[in-house]
Order: sequence, then C-alpha cells, then structure tokens
Amino acid sequence: MAVLTVATLAAVFIAIGKPAPVQAADFVAPSPWTLAAVGFIVVTMGWMPAPIEISSLTSMWLKSQCKGQEVTAKSALFDFNVGYIGTAVLAIVFLSLGALLMHGTGIELQKSGVGFSHQLVGLYASTIGEWSRYLIAVIAFFCIFGSTITVIDGYARVITESQRLLTKKETIASVTNQVWMLAISVVALCIVVFLAKALLPMLDFAMVLAFITTPFFALLNYILVTRTPLPAELAVGPKLKALSIVGLIYLFGFLALFVWWKWLM
Repeated sequence: MAVLTVATLAAVFIAIGKPAPVQAADFVAPSPWTLAAVGFIVVTMGWMPAPIEISSLTSMWLKSQCKGQEVTAKSALFDFNVGYIGTAVLAIVFLSLGALLMHGTGIELQKSGVGFSHQLVGLYASTIGEWSRYLIAVIAFFCIFGSTITVIDGYARVITESQRLLTKKETIASVTNQVWMLAISVVALCIVVFLAKALLPMLDFAMVLAFITTPFFALLNYILVTRTPLPAELAVGPKLKALSIVGLIYLFGFLALFVWWKWLM
C-alpha cells in the first residue's frame, strides 16, 4: 500500500507539471452547484472517505487485538485517525489524478472491471512512464487483494458478533465466523462474475445504497456511544455530542434532499 501511495503522489505531482490535456472541442464544464449534481455528490459521498460501518469493523478488530496485547483508548483512537485521515487524503489524491488527466478530454470511464483496471493503470503509465505499467498493475492487484481479505474478515466478525448478541449467548463457535467468511466470499464472487461488465452501474447502486443507510447507521452509533455506561475518560463530551448532532442533521437533511430530487421532483 505504501508503494502505491508513493506512486500515486508521484503521478499527481508529475501531472501538475505537465501541460493540461487537450480538451474535447464541445466540452463545457458543468457546474457542481445545480440540482443535477446531487446524484453525483451522493455517489461520491457514499464511501468517502470510508463507509460509516467502518466503526463496527474497527471495534471488532480492537476487541480481538485486546486478547493478545494491551490497547489503550489513545492508541486505538490514533490507529483509527491514521487510517481514516489517510484514506481521505488518498481519495483527494486519486480525484486530483483523474481531474488532471481526464477532465474535459471526452474520455469515458470503462464500465467493465477489466477495462476500468486497464484505464486506471494507464493513468500511472501516462505520467510516470510506460515502464511502470506492469509494476503498478502488480502493486494495485496486491493492494486490492489485501483490501478484499480485510473486508471479508471485518464483515464476518461483525455479523458473527451480531448473531451472538441477537441470540443472547456469552460465546459463539469460531466455526460460525468461518462460515460467514465463506458466505461473504461466495456472494462477492457471484457479484464479480455476473456484474463484471457493469462495474460502474454496480458501484453507483452500492454507493447510493451506502449513502441512504449512512444516516441510520450514524444514528445507531450515536445512540450506542451516548447510552452505554463508559469510564469518564472514554465518555462522549458535550463538544463531541454537539458535533455529532450537527453531523446527523446534515446527513438526514442531505438524504431528504436526495429523496426529493430522485423520486419527488
């Protein structure tokens, strides 16, 4: 991941120093300050910088980590912030790379997974140099492969813990987690096989669904951390409560705007 991050930063800085790409003759830059842009904003917000349920995944990993070593609130918060802020920064960097090399050129994103991957690697090759094409492809593959394993493990842990809580059991068999990992892998493989040529529509659907559910997950998070008895050093303070309420108002307000724009306007 570190190598891909360095390569992406290098590609962006090189692209900044290069002349702007030739724009299509009929290109007119659309304004983001219109109702027509609501759909794009929603799709972008769905996973930016990470899905809201990442808090559940992180909690389960920390719970597992506590079994083998001492984890303090400070170290846990530091780990979360590094990952979350780093993801946000990388999202801006990737956006910059696409804007610098593709915006206004008339080049459309490929809808198939293979085509999109080829196009993504091509962005690096066109800036860093053709020699980097296969190197970036291998690095990107291992990053995506690692992310896939992380997601499968995280969601399996969360579902297993949810099953334990719903059944009101003190413990649950470890094989349950393995079964959920297998089930998630099979479902993901089916999605890849059957939607391989419709990557962008599938991503649009997933991101919109993520955005629609985000306010409700955020509300559940807020209720959980404010109503659970916690030590004084871990309890949510008034400033963070106020910030959380503002965030909830924003999320539910934007959701209402999207519902009105999508189905009522």
